Amino acid sequence: MSDAPAEPGLRDRKKARRRDEIIAAAKDLFARQGIDATTMADIAAAAGISAPTVFNYFGSKDGILIAMITEGTMAAREGDRALHWREGADLAGLITGLFLRVSSRTLEIAGKRVWRYAEAAAIRHPDADLSRQYAAVSAALVEVVRDFLAGLELTTRAGGACPPDWLAGILHDVWMPCFIRLIIEEEETLVEHEVALRARFAPLVALLFTEECAASPRRKGMA
Repeated sequence: MSDAPAEPGLRDRKKARRRDEIIAAAKDLFARQGIDATTMADIAAAAGISAPTVFNYFGSKDGILIAMITEGTMAAREGDRALHWREGADLAGLITGLFLRVSSRTLEIAGKRVWRYAEAAAIRHPDADLSRQYAAVSAALVEVVRDFLAGLELTTRAGGACPPDWLAGILHDVWMPCFIRLIIEEEETLVEHEVALRARFAPLVALLFTEECAASPRRKGMA
């Protein structure tokens, strides 16, 4: 029998699989009993490994949360880019659909309890790693919205250009209170969330853009 160590590729795959198992165990426990009530030992037991192993991979519960949030949102952002355009939708509908998809994907990544914890942590400890990563996730979302808007032919009522950076920031700020309400209200559904988003975005679109642009948005380079 050979005493040679396992190939790096195999070791990496095993580490990645174990890492995913730890995150999955933590996600389930966080959803069922809350983050504060969940210990690293609980997570280790659920994953079928030792507590020191969990600490070696993530260092703390916040380390697990950071991985859960950042990796999940990154995958969702990249996977959903092609879905934001819908032929025949009005501009408010496109914007509503984009942010509804963000909210839906966010709740797939982690439950409402986790996001409430992250929001509160960002307020209580703004300099902590979790807070910085949470802010980075928001900044990355604004970039996704900006990139989508930059690909549209947008005609304002004032006749000038509408900077995608500025508009993306405004839309994010309009979405955020609706998202906060969604995660605070346990009974609120995504259907109700969509209605709330549409009610916020539609008047803003009507105020900023011409009727033709609002009713029939076009992508740049499309006839």
